[in-house]
Amino acid sequence: MQSRTILGVPGIIIIISILAFLSDLCNSATSPTVTLLAIKLGATGSFVGTMVAISSLSRLIIVQPVGILCDRKNPRYFLFLGFFLYIINFLFLIIATSPYHILIGRIIGGIGSAMFYTAAVTLILKTGGQKKGLFIGIYATLMGFGFTIGPMIGGQIAEKISYVASYLFSIGAASSALAITLFVIGKGSRIQISTEASKAPSSIGYRKLLQNKELLSICLGAFFISEAIGADTSFFPIFGKGLLLSEGTIGMILGLRALSSTIVRIPAGKLSDLFGSKRLLIGAMVLSAIGLFLVPQFRVVWLFPVFLSLEGIGYGVFLTTTNTRIGEISDEGQKGAAVGIYNTFSGIGGVLNMTILGFVADAFGVENTFRFTSLMVSTGIIVILVISWLQRRSSK
Repeated sequence: MQSRTILGVPGIIIIISILAFLSDLCNSATSPTVTLLAIKLGATGSFVGTMVAISSLSRLIIVQPVGILCDRKNPRYFLFLGFFLYIINFLFLIIATSPYHILIGRIIGGIGSAMFYTAAVTLILKTGGQKKGLFIGIYATLMGFGFTIGPMIGGQIAEKISYVASYLFSIGAASSALAITLFVIGKGSRIQISTEASKAPSSIGYRKLLQNKELLSICLGAFFISEAIGADTSFFPIFGKGLLLSEGTIGMILGLRALSSTIVRIPAGKLSDLFGSKRLLIGAMVLSAIGLFLVPQFRVVWLFPVFLSLEGIGYGVFLTTTNTRIGEISDEGQKGAAVGIYNTFSGIGGVLNMTILGFVADAFGVENTFRFTSLMVSTGIIVILVISWLQRRSSK
């Protein structure tokens, strides 16, 4: 399977994309309920924000070492470890009797997420060749489909059966992915590790990557937009519950947001290959900022998926174009390190921004978390435009 192609797509790309689908499926199935569970167990809005921030911090700590190791070792091992840690996270949700049990699980899940997504993107960038934009689009699309149906399934199971049943569903999805990493990918998936990566001192590679102003712009964009997904998945359930929406309805709204994000990813990958990613990146952030700002402006249920879909489209385009561009501007032996730097900036944004969002929710109301997030994404747009202007000015 791994050496074959289906419609021109290598088998290893298809397998990684299926794993991405299962990763987002099992994690997003908990999104309609995990913050509500924390609130039921006595958490405040600021605790929820801090919980998400600490989860991001756990990813931040691990993502750079994983990126470097992916340049030197077989990334398959980190795919396996990622899903194994997901299962432990879901078990903590099942046994939770305190918000701190959820916090511990989120930390473990955050480490697993850093391992899986860093390894998956690195594998695609190393094996994608000239079609890496298309392959990233396929990967991101299947990942998005998982994020689309996960909240729908998880929300319905939680509403009609129980929260525990939805977490058992997530364990089942993660276990099936674990089996794929063991028995389908197998040892035959070993990719050739660049001799440049294995011999070059890491300080030299880091210095070269950090001096790349375009990589800096992309990473700053990730810093600012990382707050958007947190506002959606962590604070919209609380916002919706305050409007007397059921868990099933909240899951359906989050699923529709994810669907809109999903359907633009393959087109975004193709457009990145043809026209470059900078214009798409800015346009994506503009859409995200507009959608987030509009969410709390109207208390009409059918408008929520419309506004969240605007944000979802922006996030989907951003995710595809930035990952594609990282592969284009980084050397063969430094792709894992470049992905690690990108995810580090995203993780720092998640830590700082989600901590602030928690206090915004407590001090000014949960609806203002969306306005604040829109402001932060807009700030990111301005920062990227200023860096691009300075770069053009210095090149003249």
